Amino acid sequence: MPEEITQPPTWDLPCPDFFMKILTFLFISAAALSLSACHPSKKSSSNSAPSASAAARSEIPLMPVTKGDTWDYQVHLEIPADVTSQGAAEVDENHLRTRTYLGKISPAAGLPEVDCLEVTVPGSPPEREFVDIYDDKILMRGSMIMRPETTRPMWLDHPVPFVIAGMKAGTESPEIQVAGGSLSRTTHVIVREDVTVPAGTFPSIRLLMTGMDGDLELRRTIWFSPGTGIVREEKTRYRKGKLIFRETQQLVKTSLKVK
Repeated sequence: MPEEITQPPTWDLPCPDFFMKILTFLFISAAALSLSACHPSKKSSSNSAPSASAAARSEIPLMPVTKGDTWDYQVHLEIPADVTSQGAAEVDENHLRTRTYLGKISPAAGLPEVDCLEVTVPGSPPEREFVDIYDDKILMRGSMIMRPETTRPMWLDHPVPFVIAGMKAGTESPEIQVAGGSLSRTTHVIVREDVTVPAGTFPSIRLLMTGMDGDLELRRTIWFSPGTGIVREEKTRYRKGKLIFRETQQLVKTSLKVK
């Protein structure tokens, strides 16, 4: 759920603080979007708004998970020639990505127990996504790549929404900027639509996240299906108008009972 790149290109990459800012922008942008789109229901958490609309109630629970649930994605990765290094060959490959719900765990000493999903890709270290899953909303907490030297996750003390039941098409978040405007994020709820992937056809909320990281232009489109989770995602990165990265993932199968 947090923004990431599997097997990233080896162009001149900024320092880790840069990526922490990117992750924070994504969460803040999603928060502004979600909070302006609708009100969560009373029954899922103590700080929820008084009531939910009929549309929101029809989407509850948003993601009814149990320990061991899985989502398998077909991933297509494209990187043009000469992007990762001078003379590097073009990358055009397919691989499998699996997301597994591990239950509630503490990401590190001193941090609370939260819902954890582990993302695995052949040939790469697993990544753990930390969230709070309620009936009517999913809140982002952080993530951690499980390398031997990694001891602490990128973590948000104050969780922010990723998706809320009843989100409305046409909602746009305010643009978020820092570092003199060199880093920015804007999120839009584009439409509610059916999307067809190898696992089937799903009613979905299509979110578009756009922004700049220095001279890199980012576009990330997510199709989230209430009751199932992320069923499709497209990520692209451009430098000075030139495509340098494109990744598409589509749900192949899930252990969840699809509505």
